[in-house]
Amino acid sequence: MTGSSAQKVILIYFTVAAAILSTAHLSRVENESITYIPILLSVLLIIPIYVICRTSSKKESSEEIDGRDKNTVLSWIFALFILALFVRIPSVLLFSMPYEKTPLIYLIILTIVIVEKTDVSAFGFKIRNIGRSLLFGFLFFLILGGVASLISYFAIYCVTSQTPVQSYNVLPFLLSLPFMTLCVGISEEGLFRGYIQTHLEKFYTSNRAILIQAVLFGVWHFVWDLYPFNFTHMIFYVGYTFLVGLLFGYFYSKTRNLVPLVFAHGLVNSVPQGIVESQSVQDVLQAMPSSNQILIWGLPYLVSVALTFLFIKYLTREL
Repeated sequence: MTGSSAQKVILIYFTVAAAILSTAHLSRVENESITYIPILLSVLLIIPIYVICRTSSKKESSEEIDGRDKNTVLSWIFALFILALFVRIPSVLLFSMPYEKTPLIYLIILTIVIVEKTDVSAFGFKIRNIGRSLLFGFLFFLILGGVASLISYFAIYCVTSQTPVQSYNVLPFLLSLPFMTLCVGISEEGLFRGYIQTHLEKFYTSNRAILIQAVLFGVWHFVWDLYPFNFTHMIFYVGYTFLVGLLFGYFYSKTRNLVPLVFAHGLVNSVPQGIVESQSVQDVLQAMPSSNQILIWGLPYLVSVALTFLFIKYLTREL
């Protein structure tokens, strides 16, 4: 591991970030369709990193994580997390979009391949048994997100005598799925479950490694409430994503495969894009006391979390 290798990785990371953020800035015009340019660029730039992974697997790269000491590993985890925030914060504040995702994939993959000289499969990037992996990812999504939504919608119908979902528009779902899966899913699962959790498990128990990466995953989401600043929602969102991080980390500890999580992550973020909610129902819900809203939305998610935990514990295995 050399300083020049690390410098090269950081240079590529900021170059890719600058390219994507520049297109995002130049496409800030009245025609909303043009805003898809940085999203399209983000997806297309996944191709070179895929080629790098395929090429590196044919070279002499270790399938085991290197034997660096704990302080060095923790320093690298902290460095990657801070570098990721350097692009994430301005991306969210300036564009309200997570355009840092593809640069983050470059940062993670190149750190593994060039700096640590390790095969990416050691960090959960595996494509064998792809069909089974996608199936487990879909089941994971159905239990975690689908059960909660169904219970919530049923509770809303019981309270309002109206269906909360007016219709479903499949187009926004299809348009958002590639970005949410290939960019958001790969980058966040690759950083928190793949890179951070895998490294931490070399020095801590599995449960502690899961807990640490989940804390970082929760903190990672504080940026969405920086402007306009909303401390209450920030705490809620950080807590919610921390809980999700625990489940995703537990799933990874059982499967040692990121593909199901990447797919589930993409579905969690893209499926709601097509939901057209009934405005009249939303008005009724907003007029309700906060305690009722918590029961309608919070309790179903606690049920889905419990069912997801049982699914992982008893039905999930290494893929």
